[in-house]
Amino acid sequence: MQPVLPACAAQAVYVVAFVLFRSASAGMAPLSGRRPVLVMAEVSRSPRWLLGLLLLGAGFALGDTALLRLPVAASLPAFGVALALLLGIAAGRLGERPTVREWLALALTVAGMAAVSFSMAQGLTSAPARQGDPAAWQLGLVAAPSVLLPGWLFCTRDRTSQGRHARRQTGVAYGMGAGIFLGAAEAAGLGFALRLAHHTGPGIVEAVLFVVAGGLGLGLATVGLQHCRMIVLVTVTTVTAKIHLLIAATWLYAEPWPTAPVPLATRLAGALLPALAVVLFPRHEPLPPRIARHRQVRDAQSASSRSWTSQQRGEAPVQS
Repeated sequence: MQPVLPACAAQAVYVVAFVLFRSASAGMAPLSGRRPVLVMAEVSRSPRWLLGLLLLGAGFALGDTALLRLPVAASLPAFGVALALLLGIAAGRLGERPTVREWLALALTVAGMAAVSFSMAQGLTSAPARQGDPAAWQLGLVAAPSVLLPGWLFCTRDRTSQGRHARRQTGVAYGMGAGIFLGAAEAAGLGFALRLAHHTGPGIVEAVLFVVAGGLGLGLATVGLQHCRMIVLVTVTTVTAKIHLLIAATWLYAEPWPTAPVPLATRLAGALLPALAVVLFPRHEPLPPRIARHRQVRDAQSASSRSWTSQQRGEAPVQS
């Protein structure tokens, strides 16, 4: 079997699993990313969510099977299959329609994934020479920011606005947090598969990191799916996870990078384009027309009041 086929199949399975997570989250109590224990307790009671978890596990197994024979860069174009399936399901089943800005972000994502793939110096079917036994401190340097950064993101930088006219989030922050977790889980899963293939040990540390990071990532993604649109959240999650996987695999397993100037520049540009796409995605949904008009009137009245007050203060006599 060509290794590209399980890579494509893995991406398709991921999308189906996220559809199940989305469907399961609709029947759950309100979830919060700042309460991970309660989130995991809630999702573990949903048979549909657990079915999605089984499918996602199968997707991880297919992906690791492909990555044993492919460089990470060669597997990235398979995301195009997932993106087409995601757009079809989100539009047909959920009625989601990307905005012009979101279409541009999606185009940048696909272009970046393709550029990373084109930067390879070896063929698609070449098995990369990787090191499958990273030191524990190397795994720690991947695990620590993978846990701390999403926690910081939600505890200090992404508190949901409260109030009658609060703007709903699109899912960018949830996708980035979940993607960091899942990228670390994918890197740990690849390390576990490499240890099994090279007979270099049981891979207990990799297995623990895979379970912990994967569980936290899926819990956070489920929180996002309960509140946000699937197209934005799943795309940002996948982009963040793949970039994280590429960087972590380079650090942990000596993932091959091109050395010639042009392929190296293409690889770097391909990694930057999806990052730019994440920045380009809007963070909040547009306001409904009625609320937008209300805010415009309120802001205009507030500006007029400030201007009148300033004029009055300027005309007041100076007290000696």
